[in-house]
Amino acid sequence: MKKILSILLVLVLVSSTVFAAGTQETAAPAKPQELSGTFTWWTFFDQAPFLKEQFEAAYPNIKVNLEMFGGNEYQTKLMTTIMSGQGVPDLMDLEEGYVYKFIESDKFADLSKLGGDALVKDYYSWAVAMGRDSKGVLKGICDNVSPVAFWYIRSAMQQWLGTSNDVEIAAKLSDWDKILTVARDVKAKSNGTVFLLPNLGEMVKVEGYSITPFVRDGKFNIDPAWYNVIKLMRTLHSEGLVANLGSWSGEWATAWNSGKLLIRVMPSWDFFADWKVNTGNVGVAKPPKNSYEGGTYRAIYADSNQKALAMEFLKFMTSAQFQTANLEKNNQMPANRSVTLALSKTYSAERFGGQNLLATYDAISSNIKDITPDKYTRRAQNLFSKYAQEGVRNGLSDEQIMANLKKALKDEYPEILGL
Repeated sequence: MKKILSILLVLVLVSSTVFAAGTQETAAPAKPQELSGTFTWWTFFDQAPFLKEQFEAAYPNIKVNLEMFGGNEYQTKLMTTIMSGQGVPDLMDLEEGYVYKFIESDKFADLSKLGGDALVKDYYSWAVAMGRDSKGVLKGICDNVSPVAFWYIRSAMQQWLGTSNDVEIAAKLSDWDKILTVARDVKAKSNGTVFLLPNLGEMVKVEGYSITPFVRDGKFNIDPAWYNVIKLMRTLHSEGLVANLGSWSGEWATAWNSGKLLIRVMPSWDFFADWKVNTGNVGVAKPPKNSYEGGTYRAIYADSNQKALAMEFLKFMTSAQFQTANLEKNNQMPANRSVTLALSKTYSAERFGGQNLLATYDAISSNIKDITPDKYTRRAQNLFSKYAQEGVRNGLSDEQIMANLKKALKDEYPEILGL
């Protein structure tokens, strides 16, 4: 029934998307089958074949030459190829962690001039901001978003918090004082065998995009709120309230799937649930702050001879048709908020105990601050997490922790002012 309702909603949304796309600066044939040609797409993304398959089914006379590379190899190969100007793909994927190393370059097309603004007019604003360079030029577009949530096992939450309902859980964990109270209670009742949180670094994932980044306009500055994060880490550490399990480790996943760890702070594309054991027993709840982690942006080579075909590809991946299919197949949350809102009226995820994931994730995504990141933003966040955790465990002062952060940033980015 859910799939039938989704299809009906898609038909309505697709018609509105096509109408909006018709207002683009560059005119396009009315029917996809009238277009033909070939373009090259480079990616590191393992779900890219699904998008290629869906696009080629809708555009039967366009051939996508998809080339996939390993994550570590990809960034270096792409940078080298662009610098040489030889064999550069028409379309390329850029991961959130390094997208800003690329899009500042004039080697990437201004998508607004190609009609890109019409494609993202209903997107979450922060998802659009991530694809803009420092001058505000649109250089990349995503097809899904990755809001961060509290992932939990329903049966474990029912046992230790007295509820498995995501709204009720979010209310119990709506600020850090409440989270500390629950963490203490769970530890005491379980005699230290069950923990609410896995490690100190989870705080940074939740708080990261609610605090002014360390580097703005090329200058280093410390928002006092970062010191509050360190203070919270000290409390959690001194009282032994975290399980000290590394995020994304095997032990971390095992503890969570077995109900010994109640919360994992993870984006919507999580791969660590054991669905053979926990199908229907998983839930996600809204954290006290709104954040995201990860993201894949597609950019067009400025000197490509296939910009028109590449733009048809971007038009397809931003459509209600594809983003709905991607949700049903891969649990990828739509970047187009109009799609999310329409589907959320009836959406029910069987693997998540019938939860309306779209409603939960929209409550997060629609409240993420519209901070335009740059090449320093995520890296500085990650370095802060590293040195704050190490400093708290080793008894360092706030000043020593920040000094270690500044040194690491200066070593990696000597051009940053104020270090």
